Amino acid sequence: MKTISKTLSLSFIVLAVTILFSCKKEDNSGTHKVKFKAETSSGAKLTSVLYTNETGDITTNSTLNSSSFSSSELTISSSIPVITFSASGTGASAGSTIMVQIWVDGNLVKENTGTGTVLSSTTTYS
Repeated sequence: MKTISKTLSLSFIVLAVTILFSCKKEDNSGTHKVKFKAETSSGAKLTSVLYTNETGDITTNSTLNSSSFSSSELTISSSIPVITFSASGTGASAGSTIMVQIWVDGNLVKENTGTGTVLSSTTTYS
């Protein structure tokens, strides 16, 4: 019985230390270059996009009438915990697609796709 108790106690200590050291402290002191991109398939059109701006608020552009959208490169603080990108549009057929992407520091970090005649797609990155 003592052996089982010692083994369980030792296992608990090892587990606690492993969890403690595996927790990664995030650096919220820097900034990142963020770009949002959306694209539809042939014949489909984007009608609006919403995305997180430099202050962490949402910017809306609802005057689109094109097959693609690309934001300017935004400098977003690391202290903003989540960035969001959403796009909507109209598809030419049930097989029409819409794709949204979030690029951070030149790397594609999130992507999502939607299909149909009423197009919508959203993605977030934290």
